[in-house]
Amino acid sequence: MSVATAKAKTGSTRLPDLDRQMAEAKAVLRQLRDTLEDLDDRRELARAKKRSADKPGTNWDAVKKELGFEF
Repeated sequence: MSVATAKAKTGSTRLPDLDRQMAEAKAVLRQLRDTLEDLDDRRELARAKKRSADKPGTNWDAVKKELGFEF
């Protein structure tokens, strides 16, 4: 067996493990991105609530009447 053949055999056994690690890393990155997007949404919601704190709320009776809901 030549040295090239021996190296090829050991290299091919590592490839599936590397593919698995890459897939796991991509999954972790997706989860981190989703978490960061959720945090950003929460920060924006908090800012919106703070901006509209002094403004009057929605008159739900008027909305129900306008949309034709009877509860």
